[in-house]
This record gives sequence, C-alpha cells and structure tokens, in this order.
Amino acid sequence: MDACLSRRLLAIAFLSLAYGCAPASITSGSAPTPATPAALSASKLSASKITGVWQGRSFADCPIVTTTDPGRCGAMQLITLTMFENGGRISGSYRCSYGNENCRDLAETGVIRNGTMTARLLRIVVMLEDGSMCRFTGMPQNGVLEGRYQCHWGGPMEQGGFRVERSY
Repeated sequence: MDACLSRRLLAIAFLSLAYGCAPASITSGSAPTPATPAALSASKLSASKITGVWQGRSFADCPIVTTTDPGRCGAMQLITLTMFENGGRISGSYRCSYGNENCRDLAETGVIRNGTMTARLLRIVVMLEDGSMCRFTGMPQNGVLEGRYQCHWGGPMEQGGFRVERSY
C-alpha cells in the first residue's frame, strides 16, 4: 500500500512541478499582447455581419403588381447593396440594373437610410433618385441575405423578394 501511495505522490509532485514551471497565460500588471492581423480581421467579421457589398436579384410579385402595373409582373432586376454597419445602424447605397425588365421607373440608384440590424433581422429603407422609397427586410446568414421588399411611389406599390450574396 505504501508503494502505491508513493507512486501517486510522486506523480502529483511531478505534475505540480511541470504545471508550476509552465508560462502563465495571464500575468497581472503586464501589458496586453498585440493582436495579430488575422485575429483583428476575424473580430471585425464577427462584429459586422452586414458591412460589405452584396450583389444579387430582386423579383417582383404578381398579385399586387398586376393591378397597378401588369408589365412589372415577375420583373427581375440585378441589385447591389453596399452597406456599412455602425453600432446597429446601417447606411450605404443601392444600385439596380436591367434583369428581364428595366428598373422600376428607371430609378437605378438610391441611398440606404434608417437601416437597423436587430438581433438577426436587417431592415433598411432605400430612398431612390426619383423620390420613391423601398423597404427591404431580411436575415443574413452565411454570406447570403434573403428577404422581402416593398416599394412605394405616389400611389402604386410593388413588392417581391430578393436574394443577394456578399461579394466583398
């Protein structure tokens, strides 16, 4: 029994010595170590899921569109959302280009205003060059943002879906 106890005590003493000689990961009173560029870029990615250029398509629904503008039924445009996140607020720009139809009222550019990112839900308002506005709502996940949009101008309304992917 004493031999078994001696071996255990010897193992504990050896581990204590090895652990005691290991460098401490946190020492009081020392200056913080500078972060590597990879660690900084990883923290920026986790801090902002939205900042970047997102490119894809928007698709107009048919039920409501057919009553206001039948030519827009199923209209598809290529869109680019350039967004910047700062403390949960989203700003940036919008660009539309021809898909299978011209951009609505030929409004090809806009400014993102009153954008918010709450939990996982993104909401932005795009003020277009013709004075109309579009509201986009979606959830970004793994570099893809899918959702719905509604555009208002004077009286008619267009709504549909969109899907964009982060390009950079």
